[in-house]
Formats: sequence, C-alpha cells, structure tokens
Amino acid sequence: MVSCIHCGSCLKVCPEPGALSPENPAFVDYQKCTGCGECVAVCPAGALAQKGKKMTVQQVIREVKKDAAYYRRTGGGITISGGEPLMQYRFTAEILKAGQAQGWNTAIETTGYTYEEAALDAVLPYLDLALMDAKAPNDELHKKFTGVSNEVIKKNARRIAKEAGNTIIRVPTIPGVNASAETIREIADFAKDLGVKEVHLLPYHKLGENKYHLMGLEYKMPEDTKTPNREEMAAFKKVVESAGLACKIGG
Repeated sequence: MVSCIHCGSCLKVCPEPGALSPENPAFVDYQKCTGCGECVAVCPAGALAQKGKKMTVQQVIREVKKDAAYYRRTGGGITISGGEPLMQYRFTAEILKAGQAQGWNTAIETTGYTYEEAALDAVLPYLDLALMDAKAPNDELHKKFTGVSNEVIKKNARRIAKEAGNTIIRVPTIPGVNASAETIREIADFAKDLGVKEVHLLPYHKLGENKYHLMGLEYKMPEDTKTPNREEMAAFKKVVESAGLACKIGG
C-alpha cells in the first residue's frame, strides 16, 4: 500500500463507485469492492494485489499431488482451513473425498459454527481429523467476545467428536478473554466429556493485526494485550493434563 504513486489508473477502471478513494486509491472499501481485479491489472506500482483464485476440485487435487511423495513418506495429508470450511461445505467435502481416494489423511480446521446439518452430513464421512476451536466454555462469555452463541458449536462438537476419525480441541489462549486456570479447566472438562483425548493451547499473537488494517477493519484487541509467557502457558498445560488429557502448546 505504501507503494501507491497516486497515478489514478485504478480509479479509471474501477466499476464500483466508492470502492477506491481518490485521496488514497490503494485503500479499498471491501463493502463495495466486488473483487473483479481490474485495478490490480492496471496498477503500475504494484500497490494493489489480489490474493487467492477460483479453482475446481480437480485443480486443487492436481496442485496438492505435487507433494504426494512427501505425504506417503511422512503419513501426512491435506488440511482445509479458512475462514470457515463449513461455510463452503460442498466444496470442502469434495476435496476431502478426493484426498481420501488418493490415500491421503484429511483434516479441517473449524470453529464448528454452522446451523446447517447438511454441512456435517457432507464433510464428516471423509474426515480423518477435526481441529476444532474452543474459545470460551460458557455462552455469555462466548457471546461477549465472538458475537455469537456457543450452543450450536457445542452441539456440533459432540457430533464431530463422535463421527470424525479423530478430534483435537484447540484453544486460542487470550489474556483478558480465556487465559485463566478456571476457564482453561472448564474447556478441558468439556473436551473430556466429548471423548477427546488431546488439547492444543495456542498462545495469543498479533500476527493477524496487519491484515485487519489492509482490509480497512478495526483491530479491536487492546494494544497492551500481550502474548502469554512460557510460565503462564506451562501452567495452563498442567491444568489440561490434570483433567487426564494430553496437551500441547502450539499446533
């Protein structure tokens, strides 16, 4: 974005009024932008870039096949992340199905937040591993920090833990949100109740902050929020292990 030379080329080709600002053309209003890419094509300074591209299932598998020898050697496979894979569950399911047909292990990273039973119906038969977020154990706390109830997430977690090949609960460990022994213990107890055997604690970091700025979004975490230190994370790890679960920091 700092490489914008204010030549105005992007403004001339943008079909959406107001998507680009005359004062700062490299700033994109994503509520109005349709992602057509016209501005990227004409920008002489490379100030604008388009990330991601549309692909078919066959194209994805063809790309992933380039590392097939590595998967065979290590027992690895494919993990579909996001965003939320369950929001594109038909595409996700087809990729997982094609991956299993190749003999690869399949996994998704998911919040478990979907009201569509069809999403789980489609994905679970082809899923070897579910890496599932757990951000807050009680509904009030979850609503406060995510804006949505966790009731449907808990419901889906029970089904995922029952039907996926394996499930690991992952906890973004965030000071001021859930980084307390009491909250971590509640999450561990819920994981144990699901029949899950492993929990990963993911220390809060600010690596995503710049992405908010690039998308013109407000980064709402207080500036003084710090990454939990090693001693704190080690203590949380012991809390999880005291519930009879395996625990890993990071993941």
